Amino acid sequence: MAVVKAVIFDLYGVLGLNGWQDFKARHFADRLEEWERLRVLGQRADAGKVSQDEFVQALIDATGESKATIRRQFESTKPNAPLLAYIARELKPHYKIGMLSNTSHDVYQTIFQAEEYALFDVAIGSFAVGLTKPDPKMFLLMCERLGVDPAECIMVDDKPQHTAAAGQLGMRTVVYTSAPQAIRDIQEQLAA
Repeated sequence: MAVVKAVIFDLYGVLGLNGWQDFKARHFADRLEEWERLRVLGQRADAGKVSQDEFVQALIDATGESKATIRRQFESTKPNAPLLAYIARELKPHYKIGMLSNTSHDVYQTIFQAEEYALFDVAIGSFAVGLTKPDPKMFLLMCERLGVDPAECIMVDDKPQHTAAAGQLGMRTVVYTSAPQAIRDIQEQLAA
């Protein structure tokens, strides 16, 4: 097995925590077809193929929520302090660190303090490259920019379909459910 040289993290639901999952569950738990339509539109917004405003308007139409309420779901993302502290203390001194996110605009500076953002050797947002996870090209682009092979990486994401795609490229993977669980699983991967 290749030696790990880089650890790559997803943003939403991993490095940044917000109310989006609760919003989705509240409005679409019993409307899965409607959610799928909006999810696809959201992916198109993340890839820069439709505007963020178009996606927000579709959410307004589907939920009856105000634009301000919907924007708050996107913009109230808070840094995952325990995970960032672990990255700074345990990972950054020894490994390259990447952030790979499906996002429709540059949100990094609004979520992270300068010293937190400085932990990342490479940050790729889908809006900037016209691709979204789980497209294998997203993961390969991150590897290229970090200067590593997929087999030398651990990908941490809260979406199993994203970790599955990364795993098919030879990356080790961790499905995030909580900071303590992810830290434990990363440590196990590093020790293997």
